[in-house]
Amino acid sequence: MISLRPNLLDRFRSLSIDFWYEEKGDRRMKEMNPEELLLLNGKDGNPVCIAFQGKVYDVSKSPLWSKGLHMNRHPSGKDLTGEISAAPHGTEVLERYPQVGVLKKGAAEELKHLPPLLQNFLQKLPMARRHPHPMVVHFPIAFLIASSLFVLLHLIFKNPSFEITSFYLLILGAIASPFAMATGLLAWWINYRLKLTLFVKRKIQFSILLLIFEIFLILWRSFQSQISNPIYFIMVVLLTPIVSILGYYGGQMTFPAEKQ
Repeated sequence: MISLRPNLLDRFRSLSIDFWYEEKGDRRMKEMNPEELLLLNGKDGNPVCIAFQGKVYDVSKSPLWSKGLHMNRHPSGKDLTGEISAAPHGTEVLERYPQVGVLKKGAAEELKHLPPLLQNFLQKLPMARRHPHPMVVHFPIAFLIASSLFVLLHLIFKNPSFEITSFYLLILGAIASPFAMATGLLAWWINYRLKLTLFVKRKIQFSILLLIFEIFLILWRSFQSQISNPIYFIMVVLLTPIVSILGYYGGQMTFPAEKQ
């Protein structure tokens, strides 16, 4: 078991540490558990370490990890297999840094609040932790913004086909919205432990408002062969700022603004 004594920390910082032991003549790298890895977060003089696919790397010398937090989003001292696999850069960047340990198999610390079946699934398919919501959420955003755009085109050019196209896009957006909301709730449970932050609260509020708008507008338009009520058109145009606000709060959760 790794004990973070001062002299050991000095060896960590110098990157000259040798986490190996002899077993029956074989030289093997020592293992650490998630609790031990959690201590290697760059705080209180500790080194900055991360785990990827069972290997623990010391990234203390990377300027992108200088504060123990990468891109103001990914914390050190954790298994980042899923995040690194989904990163825009390749995994070869880790080859620049020394491996200082092996992570013991088992549920990651950040997954222990989940049912065992879900833990096992996420360990086998790490991309399921964060990917489903970003993959789905762009559909209602695109459909609803396009619906607003075609309403404006209808009002400018007085072409009924633009208004009909807007209505069909509204229906597609309404179909996609529940899937985006469901995957968002799943991501909130998995990655944020259902912690009700200000951004989450606002996303829930505006998601409910968006759903009400969609249902009301579809029912209103469905019972009319043609529509000319300006309130209807205003509400369709308002779909764009609503989804934009939702996108803003989602972006703040994923890529929080760096505090000055």
